[in-house]
Amino acid sequence: MKHHQRNPRARGGRKRQSARRDPLIGFEAPVTIEQVGARGDGIAHVSAPDGRSVLVYVDCVLPGDEVRVALRSKRGDGYGAEVVAEIARTALFNEPRCSHFKECGGCALQHMDDDQYRDWKRQKAKVAVQRAGLDADEAERLVAPVEVSPAQSRRRAGFSVHVGATGVHVGFHGRFSHTVLNVPDCAVLRPELMAFRAAFVTFLEACPPDHARDIKEVFVTLADNGLDVVVHAAKDPDLDMRQDLAEFADDNDLARLSWKTGDEPDEPVAARRIPVVRFQGVDVAVPPGGFLQATREGERALVAAVTSALEKAQPRQVADLFCGIGSFTFALALAGKRRSTLAVESDPRAVELLQYAVGQSGSPIQVIKRDLFRQPLTGDELSNLDLVLFDPPRAGALSQAEQLAATGPEWVIAVSCNPATFTRDIRVLRNGGYELEQVVPIDQFLWSAHLEMFALLRRT
Repeated sequence: MKHHQRNPRARGGRKRQSARRDPLIGFEAPVTIEQVGARGDGIAHVSAPDGRSVLVYVDCVLPGDEVRVALRSKRGDGYGAEVVAEIARTALFNEPRCSHFKECGGCALQHMDDDQYRDWKRQKAKVAVQRAGLDADEAERLVAPVEVSPAQSRRRAGFSVHVGATGVHVGFHGRFSHTVLNVPDCAVLRPELMAFRAAFVTFLEACPPDHARDIKEVFVTLADNGLDVVVHAAKDPDLDMRQDLAEFADDNDLARLSWKTGDEPDEPVAARRIPVVRFQGVDVAVPPGGFLQATREGERALVAAVTSALEKAQPRQVADLFCGIGSFTFALALAGKRRSTLAVESDPRAVELLQYAVGQSGSPIQVIKRDLFRQPLTGDELSNLDLVLFDPPRAGALSQAEQLAATGPEWVIAVSCNPATFTRDIRVLRNGGYELEQVVPIDQFLWSAHLEMFALLRRT
């Protein structure tokens, strides 16, 4: 190996320059809020010192509010800003229902009055429909009023956990923050979940600190026969912790308590009874941490929309894609007339539990395990169907939508929890010859920017 002599006159390496501080961070100015954006934050423009018009996103405000803001961080094409002084509030400002409103990152829109809130959510649905290629008049005609779940109705939640020098914190992250806020009261969660949270705080306070610090999150789902709890932690529990958890489950009448370490499979610690939910009179077991619609009211609204579509389409052969444990499967198969139903899901535990429930009930349902992202139903498999329903995760169902556009049946029902991927998938279906017949926006995440969409399409 050759060794090169370093030239003593050579300059040293390039000096690292310290990152330049954005001169607008910390800048304050009065603004008038122009509108509420898609994430639920207020949008306004600020005149910067150099004369530029700068876009700012402001939390906890409404159109017409006059406030003084300080720019805190770069956000997309503008800046996130914080209200430092209220100058004048619009008459539509509503007193928030929750004492944690301005701190907690869960609810962005509690300060809207009910009518304004419904209009904002419906407008969000209309924008999604227009982006799929329809004009404003068509969107106005097709989009139904929003079905809003009431306060204290959400039946599942993931509580973040932090145990440290300041004590035990079980709650949610602060707005645009990693700090875990204690939330002893919550305006959206079912009382059963909040009672569990209070009991779990007491449990952690009594635990050895080293063991309590291992716990990072706890996911709670209210099934029809009790709470299903999954504790996410950094280490496995020792024997003493297992015994304490079993006693905690008994004391609080939990249906099941499981422990999950990192990416390892969850392990039942106290399985007192199998959590179940009922669809069309059929009991279906819920896997630990399994997916359910966020509220019972939202689930009923979606099933009602599906049932109405079935009455209109009168199908005989149907398919439920991304079916989970059967939120819509049994309605497709049993509502009104019995129908031959194909149910497709990739999660092996959901498939196993749904197959068992189908076998016990004698329903005309065939359940198969299949990854529809990689292996969507194709022409030959779609040719015998009269109607297909798909309810994918937030990523949407692009591959399956493309197959449906090419060789799908006369009727398609699309359910989506993401208006952006809903727009994309509907555009693909419309390019393949489908037209929208009906759109129902369903709000299961009260006072947040999230929105569920139901759409009925027919091949023209």
